[in-house]
Amino acid sequence: MLAHIGGRGFPPDEAAERAWATALWERTGGRPSGAPVARQIDAIRASGDRTAELRRITAPTLVVHGDRDLLVHPSGGRATAAAIPGARHVEIAGMGHHLAPGVLDRLVDLTTALARTHGARPATTPTPTPAPAPPTEEPA
Repeated sequence: MLAHIGGRGFPPDEAAERAWATALWERTGGRPSGAPVARQIDAIRASGDRTAELRRITAPTLVVHGDRDLLVHPSGGRATAAAIPGARHVEIAGMGHHLAPGVLDRLVDLTTALARTHGARPATTPTPTPAPAPPTEEPA
């Protein structure tokens, strides 16, 4: 399935995918369940057209979509970006509906550039606030 939806430009890491699938199988006791997929499909059906809500987004927004996505047509990514004021749209050639290792560096670069463009600063560790002194009991 992953070979089909993942796109040809960014092949999956078969060993990592196998390890993920094995861990999932072991976590579920070997009982395959379609429930998560069914919930996702139900959520998609129930959500309807969200264009009006997208127009209310004011945060800097980057919409990334693969041009080989067989599950969500690339026009969906373009429409999402067009609905969000000031959004940047990037369509990645060869990317399907999977975040394969070959595309991860590109995504990091894109999101880092978005943060820099909008004045984000590197995270700093906050200075710990001293705990308040325990209350003292007054003599009775």
